[in-house]
Amino acid sequence: MSSANDVLKQVDRAVAGGQLSSPAAANIKRWLTETPFAAYRDRLVRDIEAERWRALDDAFYTVLEFGTGGRRGKMYPVGTNVLNERTIGESARGLADYVTARKGESAPRSCVIARDTRHNSPEFAALCAGVLASAGFKVYLFPEPRSTPLLSFAVRHFQCDAGIMITASHNPPSDNGFKCYSGTGGQVIPPDDSGIIECVVAASNREIPQKPLQDGLDDGSIVLAGEDVDRAYIAAVVGESVSEARDLSIVYTPLHGVGETSVAAALTAGGFAKVNILASQRTPSGDFPNVPGHVSNPEIPKTLDASIAEAQATGADLVLASDPDADRIGVGLPVTGDPKGEWTTLTGNQIGALIAAFVMRETRAKGKLRPDHYLVTTLVSTDMSHALAAREGIRVEGDLLVGFKWIAERIDQAGPQSFLFGFEESHGYLKGTHVRDKDAAVAAFLFAELAAAVKARGQTVLEYLDNLYIEVGHYGERLINKTLEGREGVAQIKTLMAAFRNSPPRTVAGLDVIEVHDYGTHEIRPVTASGNVRPLPRPSGDLLIFQTTASGVRFAARPSGTEPKIKFYLFARTDVAGRDKLAQAKTETARRLDAMSADIEQFISQALSQGS
Repeated sequence: MSSANDVLKQVDRAVAGGQLSSPAAANIKRWLTETPFAAYRDRLVRDIEAERWRALDDAFYTVLEFGTGGRRGKMYPVGTNVLNERTIGESARGLADYVTARKGESAPRSCVIARDTRHNSPEFAALCAGVLASAGFKVYLFPEPRSTPLLSFAVRHFQCDAGIMITASHNPPSDNGFKCYSGTGGQVIPPDDSGIIECVVAASNREIPQKPLQDGLDDGSIVLAGEDVDRAYIAAVVGESVSEARDLSIVYTPLHGVGETSVAAALTAGGFAKVNILASQRTPSGDFPNVPGHVSNPEIPKTLDASIAEAQATGADLVLASDPDADRIGVGLPVTGDPKGEWTTLTGNQIGALIAAFVMRETRAKGKLRPDHYLVTTLVSTDMSHALAAREGIRVEGDLLVGFKWIAERIDQAGPQSFLFGFEESHGYLKGTHVRDKDAAVAAFLFAELAAAVKARGQTVLEYLDNLYIEVGHYGERLINKTLEGREGVAQIKTLMAAFRNSPPRTVAGLDVIEVHDYGTHEIRPVTASGNVRPLPRPSGDLLIFQTTASGVRFAARPSGTEPKIKFYLFARTDVAGRDKLAQAKTETARRLDAMSADIEQFISQALSQGS
């Protein structure tokens, strides 16, 4: 193995040759020379000797920060911008130090930890438990894979100060993550998130003490969480029932994740007797071997292909899927109600609108819908929820940024006792106050009730959805995802946001873009309309929403907080002048979304070519 001096010179040559960025080199040199990183030095030296510059630059060019879902990214044995034992340990210690600073060293402190089925998740969870126990915390550790919403529930159940979920949700097998929860059971929000980040940065300069797991179990500082928590959680989910209808045959897939412990358990406990768990995707596996592209994301229609084929073969009425940590769902339906015929999948907005309408109507039918009830949604979710709520005489809390943590915060701000239902377009839903995060179990349970209820009336779910369109207008949405990875991708995302912020398209789909709502600068600025810049209050985030001259037609741009992506959200609405005009309205909505998509794609291409 090369000497320390030779390795440092090799790093300098890589910078001079343009193979390694200066920020990456600075971080690499720290790991080569400073005591806290001694355990990782041999592996780092091997990578340098092998000249794995691209991998090292991606791993070290920056420090992986908390986004809308915490800290999430690729795994690599060494590096500051990836998930490994060191960065997970720093995350856990930073959380411990923040809670300790807030409560005091003499105060009792506690944290619950859960993990999914991903590679390294068991090791990362045990590591976090050892770090927290070493910092003086009482730790509740789930020894087997569990869902993210169960973790949220457990924080509240054990009355902990914090929670940690080791998961990367629906990301590829290469990824993992550290989701950080506050004592409310919701993901951390300002000022806690920035405070934790400061403590993580401070921890990154020190050695991270860790109590061996067995020592913690022996002295009681680490306690294994048991099935009593699962039972209490499942009871809470089933307690959100709004209908007695149960005659339904379901094919459910956990997509190699943890959903059998939550989604399938809730469906069965709640009285759905015909639940067929798809055998080919049932085994927990971090490789997600039998999922297209090995990406277990129920937002992607082809992810449900195998379960739909099973439903067609067995004559099932409904397909439900959950992502690896079981906080999101996907839905597949027979178009005409005939399982042997054509099937389709629903968008996240359609699922949200359907459950919201169903919950409101069933609650009203039971005489329990109150004027103070409210829905919660986000600025980039369908406007259909507002129309549906107005029809029922309740309000929508909809001025929220992307990320279910904002929905959780609003529930506590606006009053949990009046919260009826919350959702975001990315297939996340919640009814109930048992958790403060999106919950695939309660969402799947409610959707199964909806499907069973409309089946009992001789109706299909799509017919039920069409009736909603006839009542409030046809709403359509489209999502454009641009995945831009690595250091170059970060620069490209910044280029695109700058282009849309500073010189946005003046027309889309033949419509003038009249103004932009900039939640980063807190301004409403005219684009083609006359007028002055107006102030825009909270929330604060890197989000742009563009309004056009047509009512209900808008689009938004934002960088993802959890993935190397920039997302563009397109919205259109068409009036429906009677049942016989619904097909025409759907065609018009699709035409407008197609035109918007083409124009925005062209603008994106031009902005990237000019910025390169």
